[in-house]
Amino acid sequence: VARGWTAAHAALLMQDPDTLRPVQPAAGKAAAAASEAPKSGRFQLDAKGVWLIETDRAPRWVCAPVEPVAMVRDPRNFAWGLLVEFFDPDRALHRVIVPMALFRGDGAEVAGLLLDQGLRIAPRGRPALIEYLQTASPKARARVTQRTGWHDAGPDGAAFVLPGDAIGPNAGAWIYESEGGPVHTFAMRGNLNEWQRELARLCGGNSRLLFAVSVCFASPLLFLIGAESGGFHFRSNSSDGKTTALRVAASVCGGADFMQRWRATSNGLEALASAHCDAPLLLDELAQMDPREAGETCYMLANGSGKSRAGRTGGARDRASWRLLFLSCGEIGLSEHLGEIGKTPRAGQELRLAEIPADAGAGLGVFENLHDYATGSEFAKALDRAARRHYGTAFHAFVSKLASNQEAVPDLVREAQRKFEAHCLNDAAHGQARRVAGRFALVGAAGELATKWGITGWQPGEALQAARTCFDAWLSRRGGQGNQEEKAMLRQVREFIRRKGESAFTDWDRPANDTDKHAPGKPDRAGYRRGCQDAEGNESQEYFLFNEAWRGVVCKGYDAAAVGRLLVAKGYCRKGSETDRPWLVRESLPTEGRARVVHILPALFESDDD
Repeated sequence: VARGWTAAHAALLMQDPDTLRPVQPAAGKAAAAASEAPKSGRFQLDAKGVWLIETDRAPRWVCAPVEPVAMVRDPRNFAWGLLVEFFDPDRALHRVIVPMALFRGDGAEVAGLLLDQGLRIAPRGRPALIEYLQTASPKARARVTQRTGWHDAGPDGAAFVLPGDAIGPNAGAWIYESEGGPVHTFAMRGNLNEWQRELARLCGGNSRLLFAVSVCFASPLLFLIGAESGGFHFRSNSSDGKTTALRVAASVCGGADFMQRWRATSNGLEALASAHCDAPLLLDELAQMDPREAGETCYMLANGSGKSRAGRTGGARDRASWRLLFLSCGEIGLSEHLGEIGKTPRAGQELRLAEIPADAGAGLGVFENLHDYATGSEFAKALDRAARRHYGTAFHAFVSKLASNQEAVPDLVREAQRKFEAHCLNDAAHGQARRVAGRFALVGAAGELATKWGITGWQPGEALQAARTCFDAWLSRRGGQGNQEEKAMLRQVREFIRRKGESAFTDWDRPANDTDKHAPGKPDRAGYRRGCQDAEGNESQEYFLFNEAWRGVVCKGYDAAAVGRLLVAKGYCRKGSETDRPWLVRESLPTEGRARVVHILPALFESDDD
């Protein structure tokens, strides 16, 4: 009841014949707790509380009823603690892990922890309470983790751990405990049928909404198929419905607070990523993040681990780790954001955050089908209202199905990915495009699985088609299926020469040291330029770049050797005789003697590699 469960939830559970199983009748909490009490019989637990039993004295009340439930430890058998349960004065149930390290000294920290959670303690009962808890030895055991998602539960498979419970084999043996306090983002309200009717149904015919919801179902698949993390970014103008798409996606897993913001430090996003492992991380408004951190944060989220940090003793602390798909939105993309500080995004950064035009091209922003609503604004408001009333049930239902189908799911997903790539890419597609296509295919396959299991109510094939539509939009914006990093290298060389052609290059017929023919200058000189004819006989220019300028200025940010080899392979520079440096040639420069230079040919400016 405290978590918002209703009779409808119980009815949904009872549809599964495996929900209930016979158990031995319990003797009651009081009797069970009494059996766990020390053999000396100094303590007794009943409905009124914990009592201290002393010889020749009346029992003394220590505190309200508090029951030691299990001994807990982390996955490496460190950080032992005691899991206790009790009700606060409002009859809300609390499950608190008391670290054993807090029992050192007089135990004041233990009492403070329990008092803060609502446990009533007698004015002089603290020493007795500490003794009662420290000497308790419940037989039950559980693992404590600070990371949500899949955890190995032995031969039976993996268990999916959430802040409120765990799903799958040996689910009762796992407990989520956040270092920063309770996390309530994975909340549930309403039931699955209501979510399907009020939200999932309205996603039909809207590729961006279908895709956003499918991303939430795809995140738990990363562990099962061994896929890498990655992200997607909806980019368009203001008030196009991008944030609404994220709110609809958030309803799969939780309430309004499930959607997060980019407005955070990289350290803060580490904690968020760990709390959303094997689940979607939804981030609104990329422009709110410091552009100096944006690019590296995309790397961090997609690579699945945080920074290495030193512990108190100087040794390395355990790094935070996760697996997730993150879905972002904003009025600008990563390249524009980094451009504000004069940086150019690496190809790897743009691959890890695949940018999708949020405008679906129907004149309705992110929407394509308004489902009988008069305007896009009314449709967005209806989605927003529904997302506040019905949420969380779809993710729990999907993970429950995954937990019982862990062996079969990977083959189904890989087959869907293979068909997706065959449909969307040609044989000449570069590995970069295939890598991102696999992520889009995973999203489409997840939506189809959720549909097959009766969770979305969509038509078969609808989620996969939405993933293809969004992938085609990404591919079109990217400029094709080729190597994006190679294009960026060529673009940088070409733009340098175009911008610096007058100021950084000396005319071949007017040598730099012949001041009778021109004024001295060009302090940032990069080489020489000479008039020539291109392949069609038109007047053109060829450039001779000094090796030092080539490495330190022209190719800044890239491996100069890789750029040189690319130019040779494309026929954009003259090939030299040196095997290990074919992009360098020996050239007699006017009045400067022979020097190693990069000889750029007019073909560089005639190509359409951009």
